[in-house]
Amino acid sequence: MIARRERISPAQAAREFREWASLFPSGVFVKLVAYVDESGTDGSSEVLIVAGFLALREEWARFCKDWQRVLNKYSVKYFHFREWADASAVARKKRRPNSNFGKNPYKSLSQDKLDSFLLELAEVAASDGRLVVGGYVPHNKLRSDQTSGVVTTKAGAEELCVGHFFDSVVLAISKERRVLNRQGISFFFDHSTNKQWKKIVHDGYDLSCQKHRQFKAISFVSIGLRERVEAGDVEYLPLQAADMVAYRMRQKMEKLANLDFNGPEWDKLDNVLFKSINIANAALSASELDAILRRVFIVPKGMSYEEAIESIRSTKPI
Repeated sequence: MIARRERISPAQAAREFREWASLFPSGVFVKLVAYVDESGTDGSSEVLIVAGFLALREEWARFCKDWQRVLNKYSVKYFHFREWADASAVARKKRRPNSNFGKNPYKSLSQDKLDSFLLELAEVAASDGRLVVGGYVPHNKLRSDQTSGVVTTKAGAEELCVGHFFDSVVLAISKERRVLNRQGISFFFDHSTNKQWKKIVHDGYDLSCQKHRQFKAISFVSIGLRERVEAGDVEYLPLQAADMVAYRMRQKMEKLANLDFNGPEWDKLDNVLFKSINIANAALSASELDAILRRVFIVPKGMSYEEAIESIRSTKPI
């Protein structure tokens, strides 16, 4: 923990990240590091998301420098997507500010400033070859499929989502940065007071270690975002990027879970944040796309990929 201060320079953020990383015993903070957040575990969402970014340790040091530069440029101390979304809704006059809005760190930013702030942070998060990794499970669809017998697993959405997440890490490396295939990986999950959730994550990690030998260490951050900011603690700046990708991924997956293909899309943000995924998806073969579709939706035998997509988009039952 470093001394509290009002403003942190980008160079300080990078230097203190390196110093902090050097304190870990060998094997805990290895070459590849994933910062991870969850969204939807409180039951307020149609889907559960576990997502984050994966990069080399030295790439995270550069990230801290660049991320802090953007925070300083807009005179804010941290990024939290939910609070940004609240400020954006007020700025767009979608709703009136509530009684807590005075505490919102972005309350004084105009809509243009809010948008440019978000996009500049997304550019930082997605730069340097960092990989977006994530898994998702639609709660209601899983329960429905389990009840109808379509899905035989008895596992809960949280267990399945954690397993999907850890598998996605290995898949992303093999498809997007194959040169890193044999590098050890350590995971840092954002702070949580939910003991059951932490147990599910640790159990999922232990199970995944049996399949993925490059997994070396996992830990939950011990204090929350606001406490970290108040203490001037810059070591976990990457978790703010994990919050960004988990929140946005949940928004996108909720639309898919509800077969909602209407409404405004945040194309600029998505094109930046999910650029690596879009490039990888563009390279998928027709058979790979078909296999993905059939894992997500129940598609009758004999129905083509094109017919299934058209049925989904028109919200007609397949």
